[in-house]
Amino acid sequence: MGLEEYVNSSPLAHPAAADFIPRYLHQGLPDPSGRPDVRIRDDFYGTRRKLRVGVLGAGISGLNFLHYAEEHLKDVEIVVYERNEDVGGVWLTSKYPGCRCDIPSIVYQFSWRTNIWSEMYAPAAENLAYLQTVAKENDFYKYIKFRHEISKASWSDEESMWALSVTDLASGATFEDKAHVFLEFNGPVSNPRLTPIAGINEFKGEVVHPAQWSERATVDNKRVALIGYGCSGVQIGPNIVDRVAKLYTWFRNKTYILPPPNQAFSAKGGANFKYSDEQKALLSDPDVYLTYRKAVDDGFYRRYSYIINGSEMSKVVKDNTVKYMREKLAHKPDLLETILPEGFDIGCRRQTFAYGYMEAISDPKTTVFSKPPQRLTEKGILDADGVEHELDMVIAATGYDQSHLPRFPKLVNGKSVTDSWSNPMSPPSYMALCLKGMPNYFNPSSAYGPLPQGNYYQSSEAFTAYIVKAINKMQTDRILSITPKDKAVDHFVRHANAFLKRTAVTGPCVAWYKGNENTASPAIWPGARAQFLRILETPRFEDFDIVYEDEEHMFAYFGNGWTLEDDAEADTDKTWYMGKPGRDVDASVIEKLKGTDGSVKHIVQGMSGMSGLP
Repeated sequence: MGLEEYVNSSPLAHPAAADFIPRYLHQGLPDPSGRPDVRIRDDFYGTRRKLRVGVLGAGISGLNFLHYAEEHLKDVEIVVYERNEDVGGVWLTSKYPGCRCDIPSIVYQFSWRTNIWSEMYAPAAENLAYLQTVAKENDFYKYIKFRHEISKASWSDEESMWALSVTDLASGATFEDKAHVFLEFNGPVSNPRLTPIAGINEFKGEVVHPAQWSERATVDNKRVALIGYGCSGVQIGPNIVDRVAKLYTWFRNKTYILPPPNQAFSAKGGANFKYSDEQKALLSDPDVYLTYRKAVDDGFYRRYSYIINGSEMSKVVKDNTVKYMREKLAHKPDLLETILPEGFDIGCRRQTFAYGYMEAISDPKTTVFSKPPQRLTEKGILDADGVEHELDMVIAATGYDQSHLPRFPKLVNGKSVTDSWSNPMSPPSYMALCLKGMPNYFNPSSAYGPLPQGNYYQSSEAFTAYIVKAINKMQTDRILSITPKDKAVDHFVRHANAFLKRTAVTGPCVAWYKGNENTASPAIWPGARAQFLRILETPRFEDFDIVYEDEEHMFAYFGNGWTLEDDAEADTDKTWYMGKPGRDVDASVIEKLKGTDGSVKHIVQGMSGMSGLP
């Protein structure tokens, strides 16, 4: 067997790797199948592939990603493009009257940065201040370019990168940025949708969507039409009824208005309340704080089985809700008949809780049309009977675009990603994270997310932790691209669609996750929140098509046989695999355990000194 001089052909990522470069190779026996040897990388195992990550959005998910990236990633360059002027997402843009959390704030927050809130259901301004405080505390602003909007994204297999077209909204200039990974955190409630309303362009008064509410806007002493009875509508009604001269509203479709949740922890009747100084002092104890959070969240989780068709919990929740609605509208039975559904169960639509809404629509100032009006006119609104009612203002609480269609062009190797979509409401999604045929792309706001299950912070943390694990694998395993396999996408979507038929969400109701139709398939997560969180803990990388940096050698990341973490520096724990002592032990103690210690009286010579041997 001969010797061959070894030549290192690549620059080293860490200079200490030079100590493990051989001077020559043995030319031993040939490969049993006659294959040529692969090239061994001279860098340590654990040497990361440097990646640039382009992020759209600096809302809840954007900040979650920055947190987990700083905690678990190295050698990444991150840039966040945010079209607004600050962080906060929906809490930055939502300023309508009464805007606040509709679930307890104690659970609606980052698990890694808890807060003592002023109220059980904190107002919008406090939610925004919390997000901005978190961003400042962690210096997340250094990653973010505000008033910048991504207008196009194009992937190239040749470069294994995304080309992002970005517009500086301040100057109007457009430039191109390149990123190995593209994360789209635009949020499920980031694009307001003004439902086409007959005559809307003829109306001479003010028309405003809750997401575009001006701080100068006022409802005082105005005749106002409130369109919509979803999450925004049920908050706005009670907060303007005392200020308006007249309030008009109607129900395009029937709906359940649930009593306020968390009755055991709320004020009387499920009302919101301000925490007392004594309560805030109790919450300063981390154990008390966590126990309280768990108790509040526990009640919501336990009743979620009401979503299952015909379940006992479904019957209990429906009976209690109908009883509540009848009690609240006992003096207006015609109004109850206008609202109360008959053909579908609770859970078909996203839950909307009362918080004073029932009182608002039954107020003497309020007129609830029993049938949807015909159209808007220059002066007001024409009801179903042809009677015109003069208006000063229309509040269009008509929701957000939930079609899942790309909000700007996305191309893969020059082809639009939507060319293969058969239904814009049910795109080919994988785990509510990725889309078919899109490499190195994650969008937790895409179809099949767990949005109706409650808490966006919790699902966002699960999504972003998953994404960070994927990026970490791409770096350490020297991967150019990962793309969900067509089979995995197909099986996930088919499972979701089959499962949802077991639930109320596929009933004949109009819901935003059906594109505001009653015949579309609801593209939401097929299961409860805990199931979703546990599934996303462990990425299934076997579900991805993977392209390696060296396509002839997928194990090239093994490197030179030593590790960056253990061998690049002299002062590291070389025996980490044995665990760590529970306390520091002085070196002098270890010295006393050597055979040369003065306490040793007998020296055993070889095997013969060992008792019991023949």
